[in-house]
Order: sequence, then structure tokens, then C-alpha cells
Amino acid sequence: MQKKSVGRTGLTAVIGGLALALTGCGGASSGAPAASPSVATDARLAALVPDDIRQAGKMRVATDPTYAPFESMDTDGKTIVGLDPDLATAVGDLLGLKVEFVPTSFDALIPSLAANKVDLAMSSIGDTKEREKTVDFATYYWNGTLLLVGKGNPKALAADQTCGARIGVIRGSLQQTTFLPGQESACTSANKPAPTAEVYQNAPQAELALQSDRIDGVMLDAPPLVDVSKKNPEKFEAVGPLLKNPNPGGVALPKDSKLTAAVNAAINELIRNGTYGSLLSKWNLDAIKIDKSEINGARS
Repeated sequence: MQKKSVGRTGLTAVIGGLALALTGCGGASSGAPAASPSVATDARLAALVPDDIRQAGKMRVATDPTYAPFESMDTDGKTIVGLDPDLATAVGDLLGLKVEFVPTSFDALIPSLAANKVDLAMSSIGDTKEREKTVDFATYYWNGTLLLVGKGNPKALAADQTCGARIGVIRGSLQQTTFLPGQESACTSANKPAPTAEVYQNAPQAELALQSDRIDGVMLDAPPLVDVSKKNPEKFEAVGPLLKNPNPGGVALPKDSKLTAAVNAAINELIRNGTYGSLLSKWNLDAIKIDKSEINGARS
């Protein structure tokens, strides 16, 4: 599988955009914006779709709908809304496929691909070299990590200073496997206890634990934390500094799936024709924009 060079506005832009959101000059929407326009099928791209999926007429997309503004349940309790479902639908439109969303816990997303329960997964999944051993990625955003704390930050924590604190993370997330463990050595050097990871199935569970003082903070991707802090300013605040992710995030697909090239090409077409940019703006996520999607773009 040929690797393509990534284009991006730069992590500096990501940091700046999310910082603006954090200070109230931008940020995630407090409600579902208007429906996105449909995209016409592109016969050239549709021809890249594997025969079995083309014959089925749909692609099954695993997503964890607890992670606004990437994906969450709308007020009807049935419809999944957010950047990822909008982008998946636009990709499906280009490829001539309907999209069937399959609610799946975050830690089960990649296993669901291996078990052939779904054709792809979209749920703010970071591309890493370790994950690329199991699945392939078509990238579509850059991201970073922040820390959610109680109003007033009673423990005076920072995203990069959590020594001795009980920190909520989502099972299988990079915050659990990489970012929080990465602080242990600094804590040891400062003669302080390492942070304790409290693992939850999804973000709402972790946020509830924080609200009830069972943990001291929640470490997650920056956009969802900015979103929840802006929706609940009397309960929470998001604190930095933004921990830069060296890798992009993307659509995860089964290893060596022929659908990967089709999805990658479709995302690049959506970038070219402006649909991608419009969807980011719709969900106030312009700060995570890339200039070009690549297949397997992890640096580490």
C-alpha cells in the first residue's frame, strides 16, 4: 500500500485554534447544527469500492456516540450526530453507498473490524504505529489532549502535571496508554506519586465520576473537553497546556482492506471540493483541519 505524504496546517494552528475555543472565542457547538447537504456520487471513486461492499450497497461504520462534537446521540436518542457521522455520510455519498452506523464502545472499535462486524470505524481514533499493526488508517484530522477538572480547579492540576491525582481515561485511548503514563517519570523525579488512572468505558461515565468527586480530572482529546466545559461552565473547566499528539487521527479499516484506498480518495476529494472544510466549520472544529489525507500517517 503506497504511503502518501501528509498535508496539514500545522500543530501550531491546532493549538491556537483550541486555545481560542478554550477562552470562549470559538469551540464546539452546544447543539446539533443544520443537516449537511448531500454529495453526488463520483463514478471514478465508486469504482474503487470492493465488490462485496458495492453489492451490499452500504458500509457499516462503528462509532462510539458519547464523544461530542465528534459523535453523540441527538435529542431523539436514536440519531447519531457530529463530525464523524457527517463525514462518513459524505464519504458514502461519493462512493455510492449508504451508511449504517453501529454504536460500539471505544475499546471494541478495532476488535469489531477484525471480527468483520463492520467495514470501518470512525470515532476520533488516533493513528499510531502500534495500531497500524492491526488496522489501516485514512487520516482526516490532527488533535491534542487537555484535562477536564472541576470548576475552579481545586487541585491546581494541569494537563501535563497530574502527579498524585486520580485521572479518568477512556479504556483503550491514547490518554490511557500513552499520555498519562508518560507523566510518571517526571513525578518520580520530583519525588511525587504518579497519577492513578481510573478507566471508564466512555466520556460521560468519566465526567460523572469527576462531578461526584470520585476522581480529580478527566484526560481526553481536546475538542470533547472544550465542548463539555462550555456546555457546563458551572461544573467543569478544561485546562492545558495542550498536549500535542505527534500523530494524526483517522478512519480505521481492516488491515489491507481494498476499501481503504477508496475512503482515502473520497476524503481527499471532500477536501478538494470544500465539503470537508464546511463540515469542520459546522462543528467548530476548524482547528483540527488537515490539507491532505494519507494512508497510515503515524509518526510514532
